[in-house]
Amino acid sequence: MSSLLDREFERLLKDGYIDGSLYEKHNVKRGLRNANGTGVLVGLTKVADVKGYDIIDDKKIPAHGHLLYRGVDLYDLAFTDKDLYGFEKTIFLLLFGHTPNEEESAEFRQLLADNCELPKGFIESVIMKNASKDIMNSIQKSILSLYSFDDEPDTNDPKKLVEKGISLIAKMPAIVAYSYQAKKYYLEGESFHICPVNKEMSLAESMLYLARGGKKYSYTEADSLDTAFIVHADHGGGNNSAFTGIVVASTSTDIYSDITASLCSLKGPRHGGANRMVKDMMDASIKEIGVDASDEEISKLIDRILAKDFYDKSGLVYGIGHAVYTLSDPRCILLKQKCESLSQEEKCVDKFNFYSRFEKIASEKLTKKNGKPYAANVDFYSGFAYEMLGIPCDLYTPIFAAARIAGWVAHIVETVMYCNKIIRPAFMYVGGEE
Repeated sequence: MSSLLDREFERLLKDGYIDGSLYEKHNVKRGLRNANGTGVLVGLTKVADVKGYDIIDDKKIPAHGHLLYRGVDLYDLAFTDKDLYGFEKTIFLLLFGHTPNEEESAEFRQLLADNCELPKGFIESVIMKNASKDIMNSIQKSILSLYSFDDEPDTNDPKKLVEKGISLIAKMPAIVAYSYQAKKYYLEGESFHICPVNKEMSLAESMLYLARGGKKYSYTEADSLDTAFIVHADHGGGNNSAFTGIVVASTSTDIYSDITASLCSLKGPRHGGANRMVKDMMDASIKEIGVDASDEEISKLIDRILAKDFYDKSGLVYGIGHAVYTLSDPRCILLKQKCESLSQEEKCVDKFNFYSRFEKIASEKLTKKNGKPYAANVDFYSGFAYEMLGIPCDLYTPIFAAARIAGWVAHIVETVMYCNKIIRPAFMYVGGEE
């Protein structure tokens, strides 16, 4: 069997090769990207908008970034509350199109609290069985399994989809935390400790409390995670995980399959896994030159990264640059502010300053090298924020998922209500080209 696979794979490499120049020859949008780097328009949405540049005379002009949820700028949405329920209000906004008043906010929080617990026996029958090496796979399994606990799982009635979506959003902190505990117990031999869900907590507080095994947290810590949830809640219909969910939803399958498809997409290191790559790169950098390194030492280290002479030798400076944002990523700006406050409380200001200087120098170098603006994206500081919150690396991408599921549900419902057409793009056959 092995020799067969070896032989046939070698043949596939030769006979199945597709020359990259064929994309340009046939005007095929590789990666659904236009020649100027903008995304190919494939849908309409009122959920969220990502603005990172202007188009003037068909040219892409750099601009400072803005992220709008239902027309509300992220800068106006974040940091306006002191009750640690900013994420809950963001979910309401994404689902229903307006910010809730005080009465609506309280009623919605109660709705989430009523749905936050997992079905009886779910932890034992699903989460504790066959623990996964990657928590994202465990979450996928759990979401799919919830289909079996639904009396009407295949309905595509929009109102019922919203109800099911809210239930899934509310359950994510428990699913994420318990999946992690199962991995630690079964695969790493550590004690298995389940903290019951506290319905009085916000989703950010619950995630922090459960992920840290019931340890106490400060207001600054909970507020920082609440902000991280807000900035990760959605990023338009064109981001890979949202679009994946939209494609699957267009087939009229169940919402559990839709959300699982989005989770599969988010797991990839080019998408939701990027924050872990930044964290590993920065840890390696600090180990190499120290947190008190001079700007000149940081500059030389970045040169080594670009020359494929340091870290993973890919030549990539993770966390710098973005497919849409040019001059700035608003999510990064807001999260950086929270990291600065958090670093003072956690007594790691020197490390924050290292991150900040590294960001500035790397952005300037890449801008000069490539002749276009490069700015830090949200992944540059998110891993550092989670580290200061005492959240293990295994949970970086799952926590991203616990936030982004809000946007996924909003886009899925919108697709079912208004698209009403299966998404079916075309591929050009080039088997006879060569």
